[in-house]
Amino acid sequence: MSILLKIRGSRDSLTQSEIKISDYILSNKEEVINLSAQNLAKNSNTSPASVIRFSKKLGYSGFNEMKVDLIKDITTRKTLDVDNIYEDITINDSIDQVIEKLEYENIDVIKNTVKLLDKDEIQKAVNCIINSKKIYIFGVGASGLVAKDLQYKLMRIKKMAMFEFDSHTQLSLSANMEKDDVAIGISYSGRTLETFKALEQAKSKGACTISITNFGKNPLSDISDINIFIAGREQKVRVGAITSRIAQLIAIDVIFVAISKNNFELTSNYIKNTRNIVEELKINKK
Repeated sequence: MSILLKIRGSRDSLTQSEIKISDYILSNKEEVINLSAQNLAKNSNTSPASVIRFSKKLGYSGFNEMKVDLIKDITTRKTLDVDNIYEDITINDSIDQVIEKLEYENIDVIKNTVKLLDKDEIQKAVNCIINSKKIYIFGVGASGLVAKDLQYKLMRIKKMAMFEFDSHTQLSLSANMEKDDVAIGISYSGRTLETFKALEQAKSKGACTISITNFGKNPLSDISDINIFIAGREQKVRVGAITSRIAQLIAIDVIFVAISKNNFELTSNYIKNTRNIVEELKINKK
């Protein structure tokens, strides 16, 4: 995953000193690769210890290892002329520019999400869902649309999956969950109160809890048994949740396919049955 995306995605979990470091790196990328931890600390008005903690929080053994990834990121950006693409969509962009930027953003978030997905956590989630009595899915806004998609996918392979768009109804469902159930909370930020409350309630009932959130420490992942981290980059000029939605869809598609292949002969029959009944509703040309 791009270190620049890691830095942006981790912002909500950073201390004030770490935010200063992250802001300095984002604004002075090429300068930073030539700095020592002491010099970066001095330039960002922090301490060398803060720089080391910041590096480890992003998953590196130290500052030098983090710099290696930063050099790779900068090299890739130059090779692809990313600086002309990676900037946020503006109101002055032409249709061609909007298409080009969205193409890059979506391809990039797919690649970075695939790199972030933890195979062990995915397998835990798959086992939890396969062995569950009922599956409850929580999410609001754009994450609610992803939750509905997951519900539809699971229903096609005869899984008892429940989702309601109304957040109050979601909370009501979570109140009556049991220990053999599984709760899946989808929130890009991991800080959506309605989703957090629903998952918190599910956990208190003994249900297996799974979170699908942006990379980095957040309240939803903190209370979940299983964490599925995704990449994403919210636009400054934001027309809905674009890249975060794509990242969430990649995660649920991986989970769905992994569940389906567990007993492929049976699930393939379920999928054929649902496809056949829907095909009957299509108008054939004569």
